[in-house]
Amino acid sequence: MKHLAILTLAILSGLLLASGCISAPPAQAPSASTPVPPLEKPHYTIGIDADYPPFTYRDSTANFTGLDIEAARWIAERQGFEVGFVPVPWDRVLEALMDGHIDMVYSGMTITPEREKEVAFTIPYFTVTKSVAVRSGSNVTLDDLNAGRLRVGAQAGSTGESWVKEHLVNTGILDPGQAFMYPDVLTLTDALVNGSIDASLSDTPTQQQAIAGKPLIIIGEILAVEQYAVAVRKNDTHLRAVMDEGLRQLMADPHWQELLEKYGLNHFTNFSFRKPSQD
Repeated sequence: MKHLAILTLAILSGLLLASGCISAPPAQAPSASTPVPPLEKPHYTIGIDADYPPFTYRDSTANFTGLDIEAARWIAERQGFEVGFVPVPWDRVLEALMDGHIDMVYSGMTITPEREKEVAFTIPYFTVTKSVAVRSGSNVTLDDLNAGRLRVGAQAGSTGESWVKEHLVNTGILDPGQAFMYPDVLTLTDALVNGSIDASLSDTPTQQQAIAGKPLIIIGEILAVEQYAVAVRKNDTHLRAVMDEGLRQLMADPHWQELLEKYGLNHFTNFSFRKPSQD
């Protein structure tokens, strides 16, 4: 009988546990000292022209520097994200953005109606003009340029190329064989020095730095006032808003004037706000 009672109690205990009437021992709570993993910051890849001083270029140690590089890092720190920079050929930079290889273009990119059909721009942060450089002592004038008497060079994919085609080639003033496009400003400037072209067309701040110390001079500017902005994909509305806010904060901070002075840009017309197009 004793053994039968013990067996009966064992069976009843099993049934009670199965029905949930008797709770199992609680699981051990995690230690209060268990570290909580930090939230990962968003990381954005910025496409740049690696030879576009004073905005984006490599310094003597091959590190990226320039107004746009430092500005992007300042914005990233305050807006809570991380950035990396990737050199992209300028005539393929929008393709890289649309394909998702980069998240934004922050490298002296001009707002144009053609580009606005493909990408969304932030508020503008800098205003530039274009200048014409020639070899010193060549006696070349802007009249020679406008009359189509010169071999003209510009950077491929730039608004300089667009200007040459629109105002000179497409109007029949300049023979297409007299227009030469180069992958970057360094190669463009070298072509002018060695006589492959008679004049180079580029944004004035970059042109000034490119010809410094070389037997070249700027003979004037053309009537083309342009604004720089950051380009993102049209569906990246959050990133666009983040960059808009970051640019506003930067340009309202004393650090902006320090950056302009550091890169020799404080004497240029800095920026004028324009309401970005609605997507």
